[in-house]
Amino acid sequence: MPTIVTAVKDIIRYDNQMLIVQRAAADSGGGTWECPGGKVDFGEHPESSLLREIREETGLTVTVDRIAYASSFLTHPDRQVILVVYFCTAATDAVSLSDEHDAYLWADEADVRKQIAPNILAEFERHQIFPQLISI
Repeated sequence: MPTIVTAVKDIIRYDNQMLIVQRAAADSGGGTWECPGGKVDFGEHPESSLLREIREETGLTVTVDRIAYASSFLTHPDRQVILVVYFCTAATDAVSLSDEHDAYLWADEADVRKQIAPNILAEFERHQIFPQLISI
């Protein structure tokens, strides 16, 4: 039976850098770099889910600035993910990672381009994320 999952991700900015996290080696997609986030629970508002996921995965408190873009993709022939990506601003750069990630990096654009997963980078390019980072 086909399934649709709603997920949120965040582009967290602090001091002109962006936070990326590396998935834990034991996790699916282990070793890849991404933005923090996760699934929206049933009955949960997307922004509430975003704040919860950020707190769980990074320990950060952030301000949600605005939606960066929305996307949809298949993870399996019968599983579709609807993804809403937000721009956020962190109050501090003190990250405390959960077990879901092995490392984090406050990165400038060049580092993000080198580290982030190619499919995410393609979405960033498609939605012109890098020029928008400086205007937040």
